[in-house]
Amino acid sequence: MFGWLSPTKGKSFRLSHFFLYQCESFFILMLKNAINQLFRLGILVLLFSSCSVERKLAKEFLEQEKAVSILVIPPDYLFKTNLKLPAADSIAGLGEWQRDSIMSRDDLFLQNIDDSIFLDAYFSGLQNTLSSFGFSVYPVDKLTDFMNVSTPAYQVAVVQLEIEEDIYPYRAEEVFGDSMTYYKDFVLNLINVNNWYEITRLNDPGAVNNLLYASHYLTDRLEGRFVKNVFTGEVKFKYDLEPVDVEQIYQFARLLGEKYAGYIFDYLLNEHIYKNIDNNIRPKAYYHYDHQTGALYPAGDDRFIFMEQ
Repeated sequence: MFGWLSPTKGKSFRLSHFFLYQCESFFILMLKNAINQLFRLGILVLLFSSCSVERKLAKEFLEQEKAVSILVIPPDYLFKTNLKLPAADSIAGLGEWQRDSIMSRDDLFLQNIDDSIFLDAYFSGLQNTLSSFGFSVYPVDKLTDFMNVSTPAYQVAVVQLEIEEDIYPYRAEEVFGDSMTYYKDFVLNLINVNNWYEITRLNDPGAVNNLLYASHYLTDRLEGRFVKNVFTGEVKFKYDLEPVDVEQIYQFARLLGEKYAGYIFDYLLNEHIYKNIDNNIRPKAYYHYDHQTGALYPAGDDRFIFMEQ
């Protein structure tokens, strides 16, 4: 590390200085490394401290959640959009009744969905799950009671709800030992539900009406596998296909209501963290609270999306 000098009498002085210089360099290097390590440690401490503060605020919200009242407001109208329509230019020259006839003919589900049943299932799942979280939930017909509550109060409005009917191209494929890829293409039916929410805290001058969005879809249920005949080498895809039906769509509506109740809870929790954190900067982590396990962890993409208004 230090090199080697012959220990002759005339070089003893320079040798001692050489070692002194090398030792000084070594200690300077060690000092720099120690400073760098302390700096990294400081960064980690700040990060863990930040997470600790966020978790402390999350715990604070969880302790007061049962003192929160929520008014749930449904949309005035359930939008239905058929995305399986023929190209616009192919029906542009037709009369209005002809276009409506073609559009109606291509609807497999939309024309059979009862708006009231769908909305009842959706909001039943939403309100029941919010209640199970400990919130005091009020429908719009209990507005007077809601306005008289003394607890922190939030207005949760589903400002728009849309059902889309479309197709979902799907390819099942598998590679066998001979490196040949076998595949089979399907065109599945797809029902997509788009949701826009506004959540507002009442009697709060600093409240911001964030427009929130979420979307989930349901398709035909397909289960299958490729099977190769060991004698002939022929490969076939054996499968079961269960088409979507209207009853499944109603069940899907209820499940969505339950899921978005969790999104609402997480939104309120994260807004509490954001508004009470010292630097007034929205944290990078968006937390999800698991009511079954009591665990708190980053939600990832499983959450509301903030929309620009």
